[in-house]
Amino acid sequence: MKSGSSGGWDRRLILPFVLFVITSIYLATALQITAQFDEGLVGPSFVPVVASILMYIALAFVVLGMRNDTDKAAREKLNLAAPLKVVVATAVYILAFKPLGYPVSTFLYVYALLYIFGLEDTGPLKRIAYTAAITAVFYALFALIFQVRLPLFDTEFWGMF
Repeated sequence: MKSGSSGGWDRRLILPFVLFVITSIYLATALQITAQFDEGLVGPSFVPVVASILMYIALAFVVLGMRNDTDKAAREKLNLAAPLKVVVATAVYILAFKPLGYPVSTFLYVYALLYIFGLEDTGPLKRIAYTAAITAVFYALFALIFQVRLPLFDTEFWGMF
């Protein structure tokens, strides 16, 4: 896809291409995971493989959707503010996960994502309710269904202060 007058690559393809490369590396790594014992169809690599396939499908929709709005995109500037905010919020979440524990760090992360993606117009109480519901659903999914032990609070970290 060419961008309007410059005759070069469409800048909108950069992010989908980077995500395609990262997804391919992720999929290749997931396919190398070997189970310690026979787990049937659903082994340790099942979810990463499904996530990779879904990402490929989503990327195809994004790239194919770019065909329909090339004139509109030629008039718009590339705005990376929201993606950069998501990257920063994710980095802070990763750093805060162990010391703050799952409930607090995930609540703050989801709250930030809802704000970044424009849910600020609904008011803080609705945003807090949505954030609490999302945090609880994912806690139930990982802790109760997948039996993953999630950190609640790191007393050793906070004992240093």
